[in-house]
Amino acid sequence: MWASGKTGLFAYTSGRFLFNEHARLRERYVEFDVDAFKRLAANHIDSGCHGKVLDCTKLAEGGFNRVFLLDLEDGFQAIAKIPYPIAVPKHYATASEAATLQFLHSRGVPAPKVYGYASTDENPAGTEYIIMEKARGVGLETRWLNMTKRERHKLASSFVDIERKFFDIPFNSTGSIYFKSDVPAHLQAPLYGMDKGEGDDTDEELCIGPIADYMFWMGKRAGLDIYRGPWSNPKEYLESIAQREIQNTRKHGKPLELDFPHNTVFPGKHDPEEYIKLLEKYLAICPYLLPKELSAPLSQPTLRHPDLNPNNIFVDPDSGAISCIIDWQHTIIEPRLLASGYPRAFENPDSEIPAELKEPLLPRNHESLSSEEKIQADELYRRQLIFYYYRIFNGHLNKAHLEAMRDPLLLPRQHLVDRAGREWTGNLMTLKGALVRMVQYWNYLPDTQGVSCPISFSDAEIQDFHEQEQTWFSLNTLVNQWREEELGGVGEDGWVSHERYDEAVRKLAELKGRLIETADGDVEDLELLQRGWPFREVGEE
Repeated sequence: MWASGKTGLFAYTSGRFLFNEHARLRERYVEFDVDAFKRLAANHIDSGCHGKVLDCTKLAEGGFNRVFLLDLEDGFQAIAKIPYPIAVPKHYATASEAATLQFLHSRGVPAPKVYGYASTDENPAGTEYIIMEKARGVGLETRWLNMTKRERHKLASSFVDIERKFFDIPFNSTGSIYFKSDVPAHLQAPLYGMDKGEGDDTDEELCIGPIADYMFWMGKRAGLDIYRGPWSNPKEYLESIAQREIQNTRKHGKPLELDFPHNTVFPGKHDPEEYIKLLEKYLAICPYLLPKELSAPLSQPTLRHPDLNPNNIFVDPDSGAISCIIDWQHTIIEPRLLASGYPRAFENPDSEIPAELKEPLLPRNHESLSSEEKIQADELYRRQLIFYYYRIFNGHLNKAHLEAMRDPLLLPRQHLVDRAGREWTGNLMTLKGALVRMVQYWNYLPDTQGVSCPISFSDAEIQDFHEQEQTWFSLNTLVNQWREEELGGVGEDGWVSHERYDEAVRKLAELKGRLIETADGDVEDLELLQRGWPFREVGEE
């Protein structure tokens, strides 16, 4: 579909979808004038000094963008990034990423140089785009298995040094970075507070504007009449997350039945008004998630990469030091409470953080393990080692981040804010669980001494909830097992690789067949299965 000839540049060709495939492909289809695009790109790249763009080759396709490799007449190469129709916010996502990259350069952060961009499709090519420098170095995922201990040491130290720069910047507000020319004056906030820090003259062109976080713009949220920043008060930002979902649920929320197998244990349609009540409880407790003092460390506006996985990290092939970090789309500046924590590329591979800060070791019986066991043990050791180095270097280079990560209520508060920002799907369990735990932690929250918790749950309600929650977790585990083990790794949107598509279709049919057999002809069970099948085709508005 949409992949033959020249249209191969326009269509998604990096995988298949087990359900709703036509819709998924349509929302990733971007047609543009290729010849006009080549001319625009050539003029952007060092004012045309490298000659014409001879070739435009599709390089990669992500969740929101298509990436092209541009080959110019003199052998120079550059990268072009074109967003899909589903990439939101329109204009702001592209404009903010371009400005963020410019800002990062002013701070000495290894990120691609921007040659030019268009944040609307009102240009000869007919599409939004960013033309940028090709990443220096090699992809971390290509070097990960063969890196020496010294190289992993350098990888962690160089990354923490980059993060330290983010934590040192005295940002003024929560939102995203823009060129002033891309944002209406009434939506501009100064980049810095009283202390400007180490910026350069290019910072004068920049401001903090509306938040580029797609959660404020996705789907029907785009039509909501809500304030999207910038926010000078971090508590107002935390409140706006729930206010957004209250308005979205009131306007668009309908009674919903859960997917199978959850609908077998929590039957019937669930009332969106109950979700709104939980969001109102969040708003009541929200003022106490951060200290009253705006200068408190966890309240400080802090920038962080939105998705730091190994695919977005490039390293020097000789030293292991980070040479480039890519994919800064949807970058936001948010309270340090939310910006702190272990990034995906450096996160703890174990269920708990080790009590002692000791360098990990391979198991003593490593040599006697089978080949498969050695592969698993080696990968666990690599991940434990990089996690250990990340902790060590935060202690040496970025004490502000280390202090935030040591806060015992950092993760529960992050979890609560995250759940308050989720769209209504019929799920009342996860937000309620986050609220129940925050009530239990009330006396440990900032500025709560002598203050009664503004929300409450009865003992009977809490006991009943904990019993239901264990069942909920078990059902979640079962569905994840279907996705990862039964189907070999299927995304929530049904994505699978081309190579695994036919097998996944067969396994999906086998899975459903077994579940139908298990129902043993029970009409009600079969109706719940058919109606709530999580891998079904769904009509989309």
